[in-house]
Amino acid sequence: MAPSARGGRGVSARLRVAAVPAAARETRHWAVGLVKEHGAKASAARTVELLVSEVVTNAVKYGAVADAIAVSLRCTDGSVTIRVSDDSTVRPVVRRARPSDLGGRGMELVERLADDWGVDVDARRGKTVWFRVALR
Repeated sequence: MAPSARGGRGVSARLRVAAVPAAARETRHWAVGLVKEHGAKASAARTVELLVSEVVTNAVKYGAVADAIAVSLRCTDGSVTIRVSDDSTVRPVVRRARPSDLGGRGMELVERLADDWGVDVDARRGKTVWFRVALR
């Protein structure tokens, strides 16, 4: 884990994790700790915890990661933006899962719970899925 860089009104941090199932747990603990340090209310921390888990799990399952998943976090102006990068250029799909479906809700949760989100694709570097959540 890279140390946080504090400056001005915000905090930035980066993490690289292996593309293994435990990556979601490691990343959510890391992210929740940082947003709590930056004054996140409990409901915002829970939202960050859930969305980080979903996006990192997608990177592990579908990201075709050669080295590691790169995660960055930036807390500023009362919100946090989290970016998760993997080696695939395939954009995630927002599905409308049926109640009986066992999975497929990750990006739907991101769409519903994040204040903003998106995907940046670079043909040579893969994609970055990002989302923003208000901390207060």
